[in-house]
Amino acid sequence: MTEEEQQQQVPLYTISADVVETSKKSSLSIFENLCHRLREHSGIWYMIAGNMIFACCTFALKLIPADMFDIMISRFLLQSIVFGLYAAFYKHYNIFNTNGQPIACTLNMIMSSGTNLTYLAAFYFLPLSDVNAIKYTYIVWAAILSVIFLKEHFKFVNAIALVLTIIGLILATKPQSLVKMLSHLFHQSILSTNATISTNITISTTTIMTSTVTGSLNHYLGILFAFISSLTKAIQMVARKQLIKTKLPHSVMNFQFTAFAFVVAVIYSIIRRFWHPEPYPWKWMCTAGIIIACFHLLSNTFNAKALKRENLQVLSILSTLGIVYACLLQYIFFRLTRPLMFYIGASFIVTSAIILSIDTYLTNRKRKERIFKE
Repeated sequence: MTEEEQQQQVPLYTISADVVETSKKSSLSIFENLCHRLREHSGIWYMIAGNMIFACCTFALKLIPADMFDIMISRFLLQSIVFGLYAAFYKHYNIFNTNGQPIACTLNMIMSSGTNLTYLAAFYFLPLSDVNAIKYTYIVWAAILSVIFLKEHFKFVNAIALVLTIIGLILATKPQSLVKMLSHLFHQSILSTNATISTNITISTTTIMTSTVTGSLNHYLGILFAFISSLTKAIQMVARKQLIKTKLPHSVMNFQFTAFAFVVAVIYSIIRRFWHPEPYPWKWMCTAGIIIACFHLLSNTFNAKALKRENLQVLSILSTLGIVYACLLQYIFFRLTRPLMFYIGASFIVTSAIILSIDTYLTNRKRKERIFKE
């Protein structure tokens, strides 16, 4: 064997060792690349986790044998203490500062409290999935209010989103009593040729309409509260947008909102006991209320981390997953399913939120490019 042939021959163990080392490097590079991508978009995972925790905390109120607003007293008290201590002693902020925007601060406190309290009031009468479907229309209402108060341009995209939201609301809320009344009236008009039959149908229709209206009163009351919650959330977003421009810290805004909500919850519980005297459920307030408050603080922390790591428009789209979480929780605990019409309506609402979020993202991107070129 010549010397050249000996050099060309490579031992088998050397080849296998090289292959193993290369495969290890490639597997490590894939793992590192995956970790890097997950870390790069960690804001998405924080938002998903925060929304899931919020949905679970809200749904748990249905499982506790105590009034929701009594539990909220414990929640808002603990949250206001934590936010106040964090802002005042850790960050050394002035927790009563308004940064020259007293009207925006007042609106933020009132509307944030109104959003939470009307959201719970709607939850008295509606399933959580229905409440969330109506609540997440706030993204569209906030865009409309920004046009009115912040002098932003009304675009064709806003009109499309508004139409989709209205259609989605009609389909998701599914006004059954109205459909029943119309069908009975239509049936009555067909059989109006026979006077006797017509009279009987009129009487039966009147009875059905009366019972339907009585039975659906709570349903429409829940829809009204949920709609008010979405509007107050939209006004709160507009007020917060103005406060963020003045660089008012989020911890200060959260303290002001939770402290005001605590006062409102206490006043409501006192007034309610004038009509329905009953003792406070101290056991549940000191256990379930504190646990729920702690999980809400965890949810707030995750949402704050998400805002620092991810684009706001992406997070707005992800927030609509609250509808999915609510549907899952209802099925797991109560085996409650929603009709197909609800899912179609909810998809219209989510689509309108996606359209507006993408448009806002593209607008901000163009604005940044224009500033960079200048």
